Amino acid sequence: MKNRQRKRAQNIIRCVKNVAILHLIRSEKLKVNKIRKDIESTPEPRFVTYEQGRLKVLEGISKNQLLKIEFEQLMSSINSSQISFQEYNNQLDLLLKQIRIISFNG
Repeated sequence: MKNRQRKRAQNIIRCVKNVAILHLIRSEKLKVNKIRKDIESTPEPRFVTYEQGRLKVLEGISKNQLLKIEFEQLMSSINSSQISFQEYNNQLDLLLKQIRIISFNG
């Protein structure tokens, strides 16, 4: 049998967990907007192009294009529930760190 104090304690714990998730969601929105802003001017990566009827295979992609591919893969993973929300936020932090490193060295 649950007494009032135990119920109250369980409600507090549940509310704290909900607040933590809300903070993660708010943080996620800010991170996604920042990443989108930073990579929006990056052209889409192209691996194969046709010039004058000839096939041209590109040998490499830029770091910004690689970040764009990683971001799209991450968005796909969270939309299909392949990773947890905590892991998703950690990956967003890593992408932001990589963007800062590239823009500092760039």
